[in-house]
Amino acid sequence: MQLKYKLTPYTFILPAMFIITVILIIPIFFAISISLTDAKLLAFSDAKFLGLQNYKTFFTDSNFRYVIRATSIYVVGGVSFTYLFGLITATILNQKIKGQFIYRALMILPWAIPQVVLVLVFRWMLNPQYGVINFLLHSLRIIPRDFAWLSNVNLAIIAILLVTLWKQYPIGCLILLAGMKSIPNEQYEAAAVDGANVIQKFIHITIPGLRYVSAVLILLLVIWSFGNFVIIWLMTQGGPANRTSTLTIFTYLNAFKFSKLGYASAIGFVCLLISLIFSILYYVFFMKKLD
Repeated sequence: MQLKYKLTPYTFILPAMFIITVILIIPIFFAISISLTDAKLLAFSDAKFLGLQNYKTFFTDSNFRYVIRATSIYVVGGVSFTYLFGLITATILNQKIKGQFIYRALMILPWAIPQVVLVLVFRWMLNPQYGVINFLLHSLRIIPRDFAWLSNVNLAIIAILLVTLWKQYPIGCLILLAGMKSIPNEQYEAAAVDGANVIQKFIHITIPGLRYVSAVLILLLVIWSFGNFVIIWLMTQGGPANRTSTLTIFTYLNAFKFSKLGYASAIGFVCLLISLIFSILYYVFFMKKLD
């Protein structure tokens, strides 16, 4: 009976571990094995062993710095602005205002809209000839007529960040708003008695009260940003000149456009390692300190 009692928890998690092994762990090791070969998409059986040559090629590739730059800007910028706008929106919606339900429902709409539809709308608004955003900015004499956002090597990533921010900030707002609701109101009342103003309450009560929620939200946003594909691909397909080609996009291009399956597997494994290392370090040096 004691043995049965000890084995019961492992029996319950066995189906989940089996599924994870089949659909996640085994494919990862299979991809690692492919990354050590010169496998082609349409000639997989003729693959030859190359060792670490694909990894060396990637790190010495002339596009390497553009890929890392695009990935860094997209991840850091997307996470930072999503958290900032989510925090601002959550703070506003946490106030006692009329029609809170309507505002919260409208706020969640960008998250509910499919990414394909969202990108098509933004591509129309950013169109050089008849886009609404271009018309408005040109009317204010900020940009010239027929300004092409998605063809500009420096501003294309900014346009993608704009779409990503519009898509992601509602989920950040909802999570942070839920965290704000969990902060006891007595703390704000005690601070008011001591003469604290709104800014002081926000800095000394709201921000510390959101540390657990913020830690989880930032980690999720980083993981989502690393793996985001649809928005970038539909906006620019990694162009112009690989300036918006993140690790995910660069992996796809090499695998399915250039048919370099082994090389693409190496890039994908590097992306996986970066995400995994960041998650572990983030947990050890930040989240663990919150316990």
